[in-house]
Amino acid sequence: MPYSKETIIEKFSDLHKKYYVSHGYMISTVNDDVAQKFVEDHPEIAWIFGYNEHAKAHIQTAKIHVTIFGKPFTILLERPMYPVERSEFECYFGFGGHCEGYTPYRMIVRFATTIEEHGLDYRTLLLVNKVQLEDLEENSKECKEIIKEKIDIPYIQDVFKLLVIGGYVKYWKAWDELSQWFLEHTDDESIRTWLQTEFPNQKLEKNCLCTINKYVFENY
Repeated sequence: MPYSKETIIEKFSDLHKKYYVSHGYMISTVNDDVAQKFVEDHPEIAWIFGYNEHAKAHIQTAKIHVTIFGKPFTILLERPMYPVERSEFECYFGFGGHCEGYTPYRMIVRFATTIEEHGLDYRTLLLVNKVQLEDLEENSKECKEIIKEKIDIPYIQDVFKLLVIGGYVKYWKAWDELSQWFLEHTDDESIRTWLQTEFPNQKLEKNCLCTINKYVFENY
């Protein structure tokens, strides 16, 4: 059966119940070349030094914002300050033993720990389209309903962004399950083709990480 915004909300709620825990947060490692270019291209971003309990070391952190359904969501970027030869640090940043492969440009994207950090209701966000109804010249009830129900590729992208960046799930399995659900329920061939390209069938975590990183940095 084709999806609607109501069924998308039901699926989103189901994933939130299955894959959310109150502690911890999801992270994604950025390609080193991409990270270096980002840092060099954005000297205006302020990096703050502080202690990270998971890495057991002092690191540097910066805040950026990603817009989802017209609302800004905060994302933390984390980088090492210097090599620290301890397993927690090496595991957190993905270095080998004795900090093999160390680079100061290794970057972790860190998503929300709790949904209370932004205080937004996902049901309200998922019902509203990016197009602002008050900006339409044609402001009839019928036109509002058409726009309200529009489910296109940018809308679906924001659903995936909201799921992870909004902190509504803590396991990448939710990402795979949502992509499969959209594939099974779409009757739009252009959306189906996009989904198959954007979210490969191979259930590999690196596919999730690659896509979410693209969503984080695509407008910078």
